[in-house]
Order: sequence, then structure tokens, then C-alpha cells
Amino acid sequence: MLEKIEQYKERITELSNEMEQAPEVKALVEELLADLNTSILQNHSLRRTILKSSSKESRMSTKLRDALYE
Repeated sequence: MLEKIEQYKERITELSNEMEQAPEVKALVEELLADLNTSILQNHSLRRTILKSSSKESRMSTKLRDALYE
């Protein structure tokens, strides 16, 4: 995903001359890029949290679980 962001940044840099003529467009693109970065960081954080919480669950063997459910 970071590669894709770098590609976006490169494309934005290539278009910077055209965006200089419309500063509101440049501001919007920069804001969208910042929001994308924030979303990616939040996504990674949530994934780590989910992985940690799922690994903390007590794991019982299938035989024990089957016996308990009978």
C-alpha cells in the first residue's frame, strides 16, 4: 500500500504545475492524501489489535471442546 501512496505522490508532483493555477484543487488533493495516510495507519493499527485479541483467546483442543458441547 505504501508503494501506491508513493505513486500517487509522484503523479501529484507531475501535475503540480497545473495545480498551481488552481490552488483549491491542490489543497483538496493534499487533504485527500493526508486522509489516505491516516486511514492506512488506522487500518494497520486495527489489524494489529485484532490479531492480538484473537491470539489471547483461550484455545482448547478439539476433543475437549467436543466433549464439553456433548
